[in-house]
Amino acid sequence: MIYGLRDFLTRHRRKFLITGVVVGGTFIALKFVQRKLRDMQERQTREFLEKMRRLHHFESTEQTCNQFIINMSAELGQAIIKECSTDDLLQQLRDNPSNKLDLWEEMKFVAFTRLTAFIYASSMLVVALRIQLNVLGGYAYRATASDNEKIKINDVQKKQYLLLLHHFLQDGGLSDLIRLIRSKVVTIMRQMALTKRLSLTDIEQLFWSLQMAINSESNKDPCSKMCRYLLPSKLPDHGCSDNDSLLQQMFNETLDLLESDDVTTVCSNNVCRGFSLAVDAIAESMGESIHMAQLSKGTTLRGNDDCIPSETPKSTDLKTSTSSTENNNCTPASSISRSDDCLININSVQMALAKVIPIVNDLTSKGYDADSRPQNLPTSLTFFYVVAEKCKTLGANVYETFSTSPGA
Repeated sequence: MIYGLRDFLTRHRRKFLITGVVVGGTFIALKFVQRKLRDMQERQTREFLEKMRRLHHFESTEQTCNQFIINMSAELGQAIIKECSTDDLLQQLRDNPSNKLDLWEEMKFVAFTRLTAFIYASSMLVVALRIQLNVLGGYAYRATASDNEKIKINDVQKKQYLLLLHHFLQDGGLSDLIRLIRSKVVTIMRQMALTKRLSLTDIEQLFWSLQMAINSESNKDPCSKMCRYLLPSKLPDHGCSDNDSLLQQMFNETLDLLESDDVTTVCSNNVCRGFSLAVDAIAESMGESIHMAQLSKGTTLRGNDDCIPSETPKSTDLKTSTSSTENNNCTPASSISRSDDCLININSVQMALAKVIPIVNDLTSKGYDADSRPQNLPTSLTFFYVVAEKCKTLGANVYETFSTSPGA
């Protein structure tokens, strides 16, 4: 029996070896595949969890960023109104002084300067905060996501980094921007008579000219040279040498981002859309003025007289001071008969510049106010910039870049 079994194994030894190799190899291959599949599943699970954790952190960063924007927009609005106040001019106009023509000219410059300043400054503030908060969020995520991360950022560094933007609101950056805008407004509007009638197309052309003039300053363009207005020329000395290297790195990275072509494009797009919102608001106010004039007079609109300062009576408000001649300042390109059922083509309406000035002044007479209903122009601008897709995409790209470790 034993000899027979041994002879059998000897005769079929080759077959047993091949079978053993095949079976063993198959078993090893299955174990290898199972381990690889398990590793892949674990890696995918880790990546998914990390992605969800990063997404949650990004959404939290975006909410914080939006809240920062809202809080600082209120401060920005107050600063612009303080720099471009029309209260003294209004008070002097109520007294019907002998130099009212000069006062109206100054009102023209201040009103359009303030409107333009809101458009540019709001866009710059939103873009800058979107970049700063996402740079900060990226560093914070890296510090918490990996124990091997060398860069650790503390609360003191976060505060010092965010305080850099106070240069714009408190240390002269906004004043420099307003001076640039006013110089261009004066240059373009100096020769525009108060009696000149403007259509919406003319107002759009005026805003386009202002935008081109402001952006033509190669060294002062607010869109491509935001750093000139938003941030100090060098990092302030806080007396904390341990924090200087990281703060300097973040400061330099922020400067590079603000001067990049993508950021310039986003800011320029915001400014263009901001002027479009301003034209829409002016059109709505012009329509309301015409409607009120029709209701109050009940006659065919005429364009025989212009709203010039010499006809401006005393009142408690600039808009009220010119309301008595409302029907004489809105001249359609073709005659518009008074009818309760008629529809006015606002694009065909022309209005004297002296009547447009109170409208423009009133649009920005108050700063950001989230509770205003309907929203005033500064509030609409801020909300529009916050939800603009290009701004949100910019923030996401910045966060993605800075939340990923360099060696990843």
